[in-house]
Amino acid sequence: MRKILVIDDTDFIREDIATTLQFEGFETITAEDGLAGVEMARNERPDLILCDVSMPRLDGFGALEQIRKIDEIASIPFIFLTAKAEKADMRRGMELGASDYLTKPFTTDELIEAVNAQFRKLDKLQVMIADKVDNVVKKIGANIGFALPHEFRTPLVGIIGGTDMIDMVAGDVRGGKPVDAAELESIARDIRTSTERLRHLTENFIAYTQLQNLSFDKEAVRMIREQRTEGGILGMIEDIFHLQSSDAGRLGDVSLSVEDSEIAMAGQDIYKIIQEVASNALKFSKPGTTITVQGKPQGKFFTFTVIDKGCGIKPDDIPNLGSPFAQFDRMDNEQQGAGLGLAIVKKLLELYQGVFNVQSVINQETTITIQVPVAPEMV
Repeated sequence: MRKILVIDDTDFIREDIATTLQFEGFETITAEDGLAGVEMARNERPDLILCDVSMPRLDGFGALEQIRKIDEIASIPFIFLTAKAEKADMRRGMELGASDYLTKPFTTDELIEAVNAQFRKLDKLQVMIADKVDNVVKKIGANIGFALPHEFRTPLVGIIGGTDMIDMVAGDVRGGKPVDAAELESIARDIRTSTERLRHLTENFIAYTQLQNLSFDKEAVRMIREQRTEGGILGMIEDIFHLQSSDAGRLGDVSLSVEDSEIAMAGQDIYKIIQEVASNALKFSKPGTTITVQGKPQGKFFTFTVIDKGCGIKPDDIPNLGSPFAQFDRMDNEQQGAGLGLAIVKKLLELYQGVFNVQSVINQETTITIQVPVAPEMV
């Protein structure tokens, strides 16, 4: 039996909705405001949430925002119940991750159809995720079965939400309302962001799987270690940090002090290492704080160091950093990810006999140091 949480500060509305849903065969639980609703959702793990917008202590928008930050319940479908039909409210709810709206007063049929529509979407999504997870488990192992479903689900929910918004705009057009170009552009950006996240996750998963398989092929490893970068490493580091910091709106936060050198690695592999380390530093530090990037050849290695003034890593977590699907303090730090980026970095460094080291002071800074072999003729 599917469980539905009803959050509304008006007693008779809350109980009337709960009773109606019980007659339709659903289990219901209720909460009288947003704060109680968030706690109820965390403890009871409902399959769907119906939530009023205007409530004391914590309104519906605040409740949704908090729920989307709690990993265990972040992807629960969420329907707003509102007497306000203004587009601004609806847009804000969709941006926060709402699945649908019901405008009061609504009929029993409208309520049941809205609920069933979300469960139909959820069933379809779960089938898609189950198929992906089944393939993943066969290739890498059952230990990823918990982490990966959420990472596929989050961007898919964003894409579905964006298409729902397009349907809403199309309905306005059919009703004779003008098209809001700015709103369409915003929806397109949201869909593009979710799609890019899904693409990055898929590419990293494939890359990690290939590296796992490659490590057992001694001849392939020998040939890979004969690779060289073309044109040195300096330009690559400058391009990656410029592009990523620009995308993050943090061009002024990066301080570069790097010497050039030829590297005994394939260009795409050292590029991937720099890309993931840069992404990690930008993700876990705040805008306005400096990210220091240093690099120079030292004997047989090129030493590359990235220092960020971010949230830091607990000492007990450092040994597991770079393990696939390992994530730390996700609820506090709010960042999402499958933990594959640094896992790929470590695998590549193992392949090329490089070095990976992390030092961190919690809530102060993190230093990632990487040593990669320089081309023999440079030694």
